[in-house]
Amino acid sequence: MPEGYDRVTAVRYLREADFTLRAHIDSVGPCTLRPAPDMGPHTLFDRLASSILSQQLSVGAAATIAGRLRDRAGDADRHPRRPLDPDRIAALPDEELRACGISRPKVAALRDLADAVRSGRIPDLQVLRGYDDDDVVAALTAVRGIGRWTAEMQLIFLLDRPDVFPLADVGVRRGLERVLGLDTRATPAQMVEHSRRWAPYRSVAAWYLWRAVDQAPAAR
Repeated sequence: MPEGYDRVTAVRYLREADFTLRAHIDSVGPCTLRPAPDMGPHTLFDRLASSILSQQLSVGAAATIAGRLRDRAGDADRHPRRPLDPDRIAALPDEELRACGISRPKVAALRDLADAVRSGRIPDLQVLRGYDDDDVVAALTAVRGIGRWTAEMQLIFLLDRPDVFPLADVGVRRGLERVLGLDTRATPAQMVEHSRRWAPYRSVAAWYLWRAVDQAPAAR
């Protein structure tokens, strides 16, 4: 499936499709959404493993744990960030993974992910690039600890897909509430209905909704 799209075209489309979003786009400025860097053959595993590690943790705590794990299971020969290597994760005993600060459920999820990548239960990144969005979600969520939201983040930030709208993302919901000036919590049905006018560039619309949340402290 072809990847990549022109952000300028996407922003122009969104401004014309929705007057309310246009005002917010103008206040934020150009879209700086860019795909994640390619770190070699372990890029997909690293991103999925990082998502598992960060669940229900603060950004700082997740970064600390990930750093400890990269010291033990990172591939420094391929990239200075030491992308996590599924073979090295699989070889580490549970005690060493737990010593990094990883909970038992996350250890189990990391092991299932490593097995999925090594056995081919998850296609490699080049094969996955040929899947449509729904098939990518189905392939990734078959692994323990990976839900739809995680798969959607890979679609937006790794596979560079233009039309992904993560309904379960709290930031997207709050951003929509701020942009529309809602006094009540937006329902999934409202989010779906309003987002239809943003297709086929809902990934960029989601990015602008995240920026609405970023701007909130300054606005207050």
